[in-house]
Amino acid sequence: MKKKSAQHQSSKSLKTFYIYSFIVFLLILISLIVRGVILFEQNIFDPVHHFILTVQQKGTVKEIISFNPQIPAVSVLRVDDKNIPYKTLAKEYGVPSDGYIQLDDSMPLTTDPTALMWTSIMHAATLDSNLTIFDSVRLFLMSKNVATNNEISTDVSLKNHNIMNTNEITQALTDLDIASESISIQIINATNITGMGQRLGRILTNTGANVVDVSSAKNSQKETTIAYFGDSSFTLTHLQKLLHVTPTKLTKQPIANIIITIGNDKRNTSAF
Repeated sequence: MKKKSAQHQSSKSLKTFYIYSFIVFLLILISLIVRGVILFEQNIFDPVHHFILTVQQKGTVKEIISFNPQIPAVSVLRVDDKNIPYKTLAKEYGVPSDGYIQLDDSMPLTTDPTALMWTSIMHAATLDSNLTIFDSVRLFLMSKNVATNNEISTDVSLKNHNIMNTNEITQALTDLDIASESISIQIINATNITGMGQRLGRILTNTGANVVDVSSAKNSQKETTIAYFGDSSFTLTHLQKLLHVTPTKLTKQPIANIIITIGNDKRNTSAF
């Protein structure tokens, strides 16, 4: 009788252990799924649109890599200038950047995008970057599938504004979706900071946008606005993302299809 009781107790304990183990496993699985979903939502690379990645080392910009999934093609701009901080790229040199990778001093600098993205995958836990592991994998796969004749590597100087440098930079940074739409854009600087309109215009022109007018408003404006005439477009979506502004639709045709008015809320922006 005691033997049967002991066996029953052992069977009951084993059953409890299995149930407990299953619950723990289920909780871990749910946790991993939730974490994966959150991480995936933080992706910044859209595999069907143009993407610009900046490579830094020792606190300065070393390379600007342009991924063009539409072709697909990859352009690498090797920056000859020394001591150009990442934060000054857009404001001072008209170079937008969607993502960045900060290489450790011990990591070799390479002009091979596939090798670079593999490094970012292998060192994802320690590398300073705003890319998620999903971004790195997608960029790795895309660069790996680029034909040799669609890989371009060029030395440029951001500080030297000669025609050759300007053409090389514009060619690499041009977003084919924006360029093909060729939607007219007017920029109005409604801040008391001189040159903000030109800075934004340079950024947009370098990415292939059709900027037809840059002017200054007589009075300053508190908030930045985007107004557009006609249908929605990828160019409009891009501007909305760049400026973090919800566009409003116009009922009458203005001087351009999209009018951007820069307000004082963008005085300290790093986007342009």
